[in-house]
Amino acid sequence: MKKPFVIFSKRLERGTLIWLCVCVWVIFFPRLEAYFTEPDLSYEWTFVQDSNVKRAFADQNDHAPHALARFKPLWKRCAPQSLNASDWQRLGLSFKQATSMLRYRDKYGFHSLEQMRRIRVLPPELLKLISDSLNFDQRIGSNQTKNMKGTMPEGQGIIQEKKIQKLDLNSATADMLVALPGIGQYTAEKIIAYRVRLGGFLQLEQLSEIRGLKPEIIENVIKYLEINKEVKRLALNSISYEVLKQHPYLTWNQANSIIKMRNQKGGFKELKELKESVLIDEETYKKLLPYVSL
Repeated sequence: MKKPFVIFSKRLERGTLIWLCVCVWVIFFPRLEAYFTEPDLSYEWTFVQDSNVKRAFADQNDHAPHALARFKPLWKRCAPQSLNASDWQRLGLSFKQATSMLRYRDKYGFHSLEQMRRIRVLPPELLKLISDSLNFDQRIGSNQTKNMKGTMPEGQGIIQEKKIQKLDLNSATADMLVALPGIGQYTAEKIIAYRVRLGGFLQLEQLSEIRGLKPEIIENVIKYLEINKEVKRLALNSISYEVLKQHPYLTWNQANSIIKMRNQKGGFKELKELKESVLIDEETYKKLLPYVSL
């Protein structure tokens, strides 16, 4: 007679039977209890009028009076360009919102109420509160001039528009440039850094060569600028390669080519010898010519 493949001991059989009984009890007992017992359910409910609950609902309403109370009116009439981060926080903005306002100002400037309405981080309630105190134009307009003409004694002519005191772009400091519309500290430092590398500006249109300086900003500030100071020239027969390659009109390859030509010739005799380099084209030569000397 063959022996069984699996042999269960009496102890194992009893343990298995008890385990199966427990499983059946756990699975089916709740179902049987629910079947034979009626559920005790109540369909009555009450609303607790708690002050904390009311406050929570009020906080969700953007137009709640206490939500608007955090915005403060502007304490003086001024240009929005002059408001710093502390001023915006004093008006009711958070630190993050105030920082975003300064970034927007440095990039685009504040030119009108219509433009400021499109700034997402600026709440419409706050803009409405301070709009009467914002001054976007310091000059005397044509309409104002016409109105004043009628009140002047005969023979005194028409009041002229307020003359703008212009800055010399080649000598203005960073603090002076920051006072211009749309120019922040970062942009002012970029302009000065480019001016140093260039040796000075020959014309105001060269501002467009500065990377990141948008055309609309240049258009807004160019009327406040002028050029009086002469540019600084580079002495080609003595300048080092490290200094020459920093000029924005030259690549490091072109600067290296100029130094090699100078060493081969024993020094330049005329500036037009620069065109002998295959790397210096006519356009580069014309742009570079006012900034170099022998």
